[in-house]
Amino acid sequence: MDPSAAPISKSQFSPAASALYPPSATHNTSVIGSVATLTACFSGAIAGILGLTNLTGFALYLATAVATGVTVAAVKCNFDVGKYSPQAHSDAGPQGAVVVASWKGWVELMGLGQENLLGFLLFWIGGYALIHVYD
Repeated sequence: MDPSAAPISKSQFSPAASALYPPSATHNTSVIGSVATLTACFSGAIAGILGLTNLTGFALYLATAVATGVTVAAVKCNFDVGKYSPQAHSDAGPQGAVVVASWKGWVELMGLGQENLLGFLLFWIGGYALIHVYD
């Protein structure tokens, strides 16, 4: 920050607080959450239709989550996930600098949260029950 610059008013967003613009970060989080949820549901349906059981089904979930995260990171983030992910920006560190932990951004991109896992399980069990009832 330039010490000779005019002080920041209360209505302005301080870049020292975070490098992310809050409305954009909210929109990005919403879109990433939707993509992760849809990926989990579709991979659950595929696991059920294919008749995967036990760890092979969870391996499919993990593989699709990683593939989705890498695809979004490549197409939209140019592999600089920490720059665009609000979860990668933690509280201010020493001297007020924002500390960026990019691995948290990767976890957010992959959508490995509880709600996505439960959606995967719902579609996996439903797809398996509908297709393989009489096996």
